Amino acid sequence: MSEQHPNLIGKKILNTRAEKQAGVTTAEILKRGGVPLHLACLEMECLHKNIRQSIPLLQDNTAEVLFTSRNGVACVADLFGNDFSNIFKPHKITAIGNKTATTLKQLGVSPEMIPEAASQEGLIDAYQHADIPKKLIFFRAEEGNDALSHALTSQGCEVSTIHAYRMKSPESDASIIIKQMQRHEVDAVLLGSPKTVQNYIQRIGNIEIANIPAVATISHQVATAAKKAGLSVQATAKTASFDAMLDALADYFNKSGA
Repeated sequence: MSEQHPNLIGKKILNTRAEKQAGVTTAEILKRGGVPLHLACLEMECLHKNIRQSIPLLQDNTAEVLFTSRNGVACVADLFGNDFSNIFKPHKITAIGNKTATTLKQLGVSPEMIPEAASQEGLIDAYQHADIPKKLIFFRAEEGNDALSHALTSQGCEVSTIHAYRMKSPESDASIIIKQMQRHEVDAVLLGSPKTVQNYIQRIGNIEIANIPAVATISHQVATAAKKAGLSVQATAKTASFDAMLDALADYFNKSGA
């Protein structure tokens, strides 16, 4: 964990993560002396109908399985329940990111490959240094990059893509946060994905109000999406994590004297 940074003391930081994921970032804001606020700008919807399509595919134990996020693992586990570990133990499992791997292990399944770079591009590189699977069952979000599927298909792999979940905009009331922004009572907002950018602006409903707090983004990709949408970005994480985004935000406040 990052040490408390004095430049976040008293800063009111808007956490936009989904309800189930917000707690870790809220705790980190508190640890750094900040005042956490919350407006969920993402909500996960499991697509059980799509996941059921994987059942006959999983009967072939030679097929490898790929999970790109703990959200995907959670939705598949939600459908399969106590049968999850028995279904997946016979398969070679690859997980993108340590958090995805940890979630699998908690469910009794140990992934055999965890790429160093937690991205589809990193996985393409990892597969190029290993044996390309003949068959791959790929659990992922409904929205996402198709680069991995295209790369593996071009090398003879039969890829079955299962859209296990989608991230949508919550419908809860945002009026309290909007009023706080109008009164300049929110110092910064954390944006962790292009989808979050889109939903944040939609939920606030006015780009000028959305631009009142300092905007912090988790990556240059998200920063680009934010700027295209009309937001001014003050801080961008050096590595793709919420802790690094808070570091970048602290550096911004330190340099700006805000």
